[in-house]
Amino acid sequence: MVFAPARFFIIVSSMRFRSLFAVALLSTAVRAQPKPVAGLKPRLLGLTTDSLEIYVVRQADQQRSGTIVDALDTVRVNGELRFRRVYTRTDDVLGNGVDTLVDAFADITLRAVDSRSEGGGVEHLEYRNGRFVGTLEQSGSAARPVDTGASGGGYSSASFDLLLRSAPLANGYSLSLPAFSGRQGWKIVSAKVTASETLPQFGETWRINADFGGRTATFWITKDSRRLVRQLINAAPGIQILIVAPH
Repeated sequence: MVFAPARFFIIVSSMRFRSLFAVALLSTAVRAQPKPVAGLKPRLLGLTTDSLEIYVVRQADQQRSGTIVDALDTVRVNGELRFRRVYTRTDDVLGNGVDTLVDAFADITLRAVDSRSEGGGVEHLEYRNGRFVGTLEQSGSAARPVDTGASGGGYSSASFDLLLRSAPLANGYSLSLPAFSGRQGWKIVSAKVTASETLPQFGETWRINADFGGRTATFWITKDSRRLVRQLINAAPGIQILIVAPH
């Protein structure tokens, strides 16, 4: 994130978008298991820590509200190499939160999620014996179990941007698949490369339009380093969330 999270979009608070990143921005239920994404090259992803800035955009007014620290590294668990991503948000409008996302390095399938955020509560999820299991505790409600079949594994909706960044991007490239969130279940996420754009300070990027069950966002991914350097999220009518790398 992803940004994870692209990662996380739910709107909660008196301003109606406090925990935008606490839950995947998805709405269409899906029961199908995802097929492997062809041509993935996870080694394209740099194991780095990015500091991002968050802006709330209302019409022509743009106000900086907070920051995100996105740290991507690898760990080995029971002999399997995995990505481990720690996504820390500090924001006056969206609220604070920390997400730890663990995915298989080889194909970026979900292994574990630990998400804790203001407004969004706590989600703990693991892939175990062909199922996604865990617990979910949201604000104002008791903890409940999560247990759903995933015999062939599956992707985390919070790691959709990692899939895009390691995919064989080219003009017209598109990707659509079911992804899982403990808070929202199976949902369809999709994206398409719509243009090649040069951004000041970042150089050549792929511009990608993403759809999360009817809610949309635009990502800019650099062609050389595959960094996600700019995101524009349509949060509500007349309100957008802009997330940018400062350099």
